[in-house]
Amino acid sequence: MRRLLVAHLPEAGERCVAAAAESHHLLHVLRARTGERLRLADGQGAAIGVLEGVDAEGRAELLVVERLLAPPPPGRTVLLGIPKPALLEEAVTLGAEGGATRFVLVRARYSPPGEPRPDRLERVLRAAVTQCGRPDLPRVDGPTSLAAALQDPTLSSGGRWLAAPGASTSLAGPVSDADPTATVAIGPEGGWSPEEVATLLDAGFAPLGLGPFVLRTPSAVGAALARLWRDP
Repeated sequence: MRRLLVAHLPEAGERCVAAAAESHHLLHVLRARTGERLRLADGQGAAIGVLEGVDAEGRAELLVVERLLAPPPPGRTVLLGIPKPALLEEAVTLGAEGGATRFVLVRARYSPPGEPRPDRLERVLRAAVTQCGRPDLPRVDGPTSLAAALQDPTLSSGGRWLAAPGASTSLAGPVSDADPTATVAIGPEGGWSPEEVATLLDAGFAPLGLGPFVLRTPSAVGAALARLWRDP
């Protein structure tokens, strides 16, 4: 079943329209036809809908036929040292596919100059969750300093892990049944600086090994989330 992200899902029996970009992709790239059933999501929930037609502005008109109930995903925060723009987009894509619910972007010692583009990251995330079938949209916070990120009271109080090349810790399920949230800190190209590593360790982050080799930032995001994943 084809998937489509919309701005807001109404209740069953009600109608909505898709945005121009999503409509173009659905109608002219995927060539969906009137009457086709679709899996719809709005970043907070999911539904089954039917493509009813196209409005005067060329947007897909949809009828919601069934709202789908899904448990909220377990909290997975990626504390991410900002890499180069292309790698940042790849990292949030793999993170969304791997179950990240929040990204906190950190200006690390080895982060490149410049600021991430929030509009671009949102488009990348929307495409990622549509492709993988997630009903929810991960949140992106920052950029901020590492010190400020660690002072954020909303940062996960559950397991805290520091992706570290060569670390001996290799756990299949490091989160507990009592607190299924977890945060993993992943550095940019070049990793975290020695001072940043010390700061993270002082903040309760435990080293987590991701295999015998040094990974690119996006690869580390995907590998770390796979280690931390558990069914809710």
